Amino acid sequence: MCKDIAGRISSLHGRAPAVDAEGSSAIVLREPYGVVVGIAPWNAPLVLGLRACLQPLACGNTVVLKGSELSPKTFWAIASILHDAGLPPGCLNTIYHKPGPDAILVTNYLISSPCVRKLSFTGSTAVGSAIASLAGKCLKPIVLELGGKARAIICEDADIEKAAQDCALGAFLNSGQICMSTELVLVHKSISSKFSSAFREATDRLFAQNDETTYLATELAVERNKNLVKDAVAKGAQILHGSSDASAATKTSMRPVTLGAVSKDMQIYATESFGPLVSFVEFETEQEAIDYANDTEYGLTAAVFTSDLQRGMRLAKTIQSGAVHINGMTPHDESALPHGGVKHSGWGRFNAEEGLSEWVQSKTITWKD
Repeated sequence: MCKDIAGRISSLHGRAPAVDAEGSSAIVLREPYGVVVGIAPWNAPLVLGLRACLQPLACGNTVVLKGSELSPKTFWAIASILHDAGLPPGCLNTIYHKPGPDAILVTNYLISSPCVRKLSFTGSTAVGSAIASLAGKCLKPIVLELGGKARAIICEDADIEKAAQDCALGAFLNSGQICMSTELVLVHKSISSKFSSAFREATDRLFAQNDETTYLATELAVERNKNLVKDAVAKGAQILHGSSDASAATKTSMRPVTLGAVSKDMQIYATESFGPLVSFVEFETEQEAIDYANDTEYGLTAAVFTSDLQRGMRLAKTIQSGAVHINGMTPHDESALPHGGVKHSGWGRFNAEEGLSEWVQSKTITWKD
């Protein structure tokens, strides 16, 4: 594995010379940008913090890692461990700050600094849009992984028990605070009742009613999710499982809630909840499922559950998303696979060779004898 990675990095830094009939030769070099900035979030600070710095470092860049103000110690630990392991001084620099107006000032300074040549940002679409706007004014490229509204399509031939378990895990892992979380489950009408029962059982088994397992980062996040439920119910949605008014041990905990009969006029249909909240919508035809899957400004990840792999591949090719997982949950991220979104879920890629190539730029050199 290490040799393979080293080989990929080496291949990015140069290409063999080409010679034409007239004796003109050329070589394409891959050079690091120089100083780059990686901005990582709080919800998976260790993994996403490492992702924000390791590939740029491997390609020869110097990195400024800006950690979230909600999890500063993790980002301190990343830099401390890498320096203890022998990373030379100055290669990795970390910065974090207290919550409040300082965040905007620090971020704006980093983006506009003439030393910084490229950035990456993982976080919400709203913040990513603001960062991309300033980066654009400064003519600096940026890699973005932003919000999501992941769809999971449950075909009538799916393994209902497996699909229910994967959708429950996909919706409520980390209290739904994952950009790849399953937000909208599209269920074939013929199996809707069976799937709903299986989903309830899976949720109770994985997130027991007497176990306070779902905590959100802030009280504001809990209030936001409860307001999404209230809006949906007021417009005709049904609470199939859970209750947004259930008693909680703290002001930042909220039990998982499943909504049925969700329609397009409800805020929850288009809004990323980023909490333990999932919605069900029924479909009858394959085209209807595709239309629902693509009816979103987001496109980070999706899932299809079916016993027919050809059908799964056919559906996957029509879904506008950076990744589609057949018979697997929507939260899925492997270092060996490129990861990123389309539409408002961002652009560029992390991980794999595509991720490495984000952190080098090409230089063409020609010569004649």
